[in-house]
Amino acid sequence: MVKLLVKRKLLKHRKIERLLLGKKALQKIKPIEQTPSVQTTIKEISKSNIITHITPIKYIKPFYQGSRIQIVKDIVYSCYKFQVLFQEEKLKHESEDIANFSVDNHGEYIATFTTNYMVRYCKLPNAEILFTHKCDPLYPIDMQFSPEDVFLALGGSNTHVRILNVKKNQIASEFRVPGSVHKLLWIPIMKKLQLAVACDDRKVTLYDLAQNRIICTFKGYPSKVTCLTFDQHILYTSCNNFVKIWDTSVQKVMNTIETEHQIYAMCLYQNQVVMGSDQGIIIIKQGGNIIQDQQLEGQEILKFMVDNNKLYAVTSELHLYTLSLIQGKISIEQCQLGYNHEILDVKFIPNNQLLLATNSPFMKLINLDNMEVILWKAHFSIIFCCAFSNNYIITGSKDNSVCIFKYEGFKIPTEVFKYTGHQDDVMSLDACEQFIVSVSNDKTIKIWDYKFASDQSIRTAIGHEKDINCVRLSPNKKLIATSSQDRSIKIWNETLMCTMVLTGHKRGVWDVQFSPIEKLIASASGDMTIRVWNLVDGTNIKTLTGTTQMLKLQWIGQSEILSGDAVGNIKIWNLKKQICVNTFTEHDGKIYALEIKKNQKIQIASGANDSLLVIWQDSTEQQTQENQVKLHQNQLKLQEIDNLIRDQQYLQAAILAFQNNFTKNFIDVVQEIIKGDDYLNVIAELVKAIILIDQVRLLNMLIQFNMSKKTTQISQLLLYQALRCNFIKRENKQELISQLKQLKIMIEQIFTINKLSQQSI
Repeated sequence: MVKLLVKRKLLKHRKIERLLLGKKALQKIKPIEQTPSVQTTIKEISKSNIITHITPIKYIKPFYQGSRIQIVKDIVYSCYKFQVLFQEEKLKHESEDIANFSVDNHGEYIATFTTNYMVRYCKLPNAEILFTHKCDPLYPIDMQFSPEDVFLALGGSNTHVRILNVKKNQIASEFRVPGSVHKLLWIPIMKKLQLAVACDDRKVTLYDLAQNRIICTFKGYPSKVTCLTFDQHILYTSCNNFVKIWDTSVQKVMNTIETEHQIYAMCLYQNQVVMGSDQGIIIIKQGGNIIQDQQLEGQEILKFMVDNNKLYAVTSELHLYTLSLIQGKISIEQCQLGYNHEILDVKFIPNNQLLLATNSPFMKLINLDNMEVILWKAHFSIIFCCAFSNNYIITGSKDNSVCIFKYEGFKIPTEVFKYTGHQDDVMSLDACEQFIVSVSNDKTIKIWDYKFASDQSIRTAIGHEKDINCVRLSPNKKLIATSSQDRSIKIWNETLMCTMVLTGHKRGVWDVQFSPIEKLIASASGDMTIRVWNLVDGTNIKTLTGTTQMLKLQWIGQSEILSGDAVGNIKIWNLKKQICVNTFTEHDGKIYALEIKKNQKIQIASGANDSLLVIWQDSTEQQTQENQVKLHQNQLKLQEIDNLIRDQQYLQAAILAFQNNFTKNFIDVVQEIIKGDDYLNVIAELVKAIILIDQVRLLNMLIQFNMSKKTTQISQLLLYQALRCNFIKRENKQELISQLKQLKIMIEQIFTINKLSQQSI
């Protein structure tokens, strides 16, 4: 009995032990998670210093290069690179260059003139061509719509004026004038059709187009008339330094306004005569007084325009100003940079603003919050470089000087001092709280102080054997690096004693940058390489090889470098792997300016000789998330293709593979289709379907397939079926022209096709 009780207790004890062990094992097992949705499959990316993607967030694009510009209903129309730009839209005629244009008074129609002597009358905003007129031998220098937008006047260098009735598409009138026409002006008199014509014969002639006769001729100009404007029966004309005011009813001079300056622009604004001079002086005739405004001094005023009670001015710097006139005083409301020429340097400064130096004597200050711009004349010649320190804006120029301006927020800064010690162009400079350092084509490096007691440098050294391209200060401001066309980089201390010479580049070195963390320096050269050097022993520890000249570089982090090259590429390089991680191509020319700002989000500014300024932002995290989503979606689509293949639904599988550009899967599915008995009909249905999706991509795919022996049969089969259904439509021929040329070569080399197929192509 006792043995039985002991046995029962022992069994009970063992059972309890097993239960306890099982409970502990269950606690170690992680609970099974439910399958998340597509949105929740993306894991939160841990913050990292590695940058692989940047995205452009703001632009300052060129839109004007000195040809025709017009403002109608607050919309700016300009002719730039042989196309008309307006509201982020482009109007261009294929294979024809637009040389001139005119927009009607309501902004509904536009007439364009191309270099093959064709005038096209188009409806805005989609630029639908309503008719085309051949105006050879007339080459219109000026084009003007009549006040009612019924007639279009064309005047050019062949001493003819032609009037087109754009509503009837016919020539209303044509007459000969005594010289080349450079200005046309419609006279808005009720029930009359009159046109004023200014020629190079130093006269203005008033024509009555209804009666086809000359009303009168206004004479007495020492040179050609530059501007015409009209109000009621008064005609205002400008020539040299005076404005003549004519009463057209009696054909006599009412008044003459004489100025000290050459008048290049004139208009009527708020019943006042506004004139623009060759010196940038705005002259206002207000009653018996003449008021002068000098805010645009240094820029020739080329043109005034009035639209919706706003006054606009175009200057020789190719910028567009919006002006207001209040109680006889001019104020600048807005400045739009029409053309920046070559952008040579950019610098981020406080208050989210940017300094912009171009091959112009004018510095630009840009507010990145609203993209407003302020200009001021900083030098007498091109500005090559700029820097910011101690609340000072420092600039270097082709006039051999270094100028210091006091920064006072978003307004024109005050010039404090000018250093004139260099004997040649100042090519680069850098600054810190203690001093300013600059280099020049005179092969010297100079250090300047902030005492502004003398225009001479406090230290000078002969830097290199050839022109010096760049100078940079180390993060602790104790070292100075210079690079030169003599292919070397030199390291200097604060006393301008050379402590190290780095050699290895095979061509001139355009840029150098100290690493913000380690004792390293990177250099960009015309030999298509970026080299990283150890500042401890001067060894070249890394070499990054590009495909063209490297002009600019910036350190992004400890192991990433940003570069700008001679063909407009911005590249991100990984130093550890010594590879290019990504390439961005917003520019079309040499990148001369590259700057980085490291705040909560990294921002980058780039400028090139294409006149385009781009502001970039780090988008690595966003791009990584998008890639993960795309990868997940592609996996789902690939699984769907596999399911269709398993169910032998090959046609649907091939269409899905083509839609998603899965080339390998598309080839595999087509090969499965070919194995079937009715493969020709299935291929025909497939070709009809994918033509509707993207016929251009189909052509490219056929060309690529034909280059490989493994896929030549597929290429021929698909092309045969495509030609049978006559897939190349006439209206799409222009956009397919490059693919068709390649396709024609492919067909001639490999296929023997019938006449019907040839007609299809």
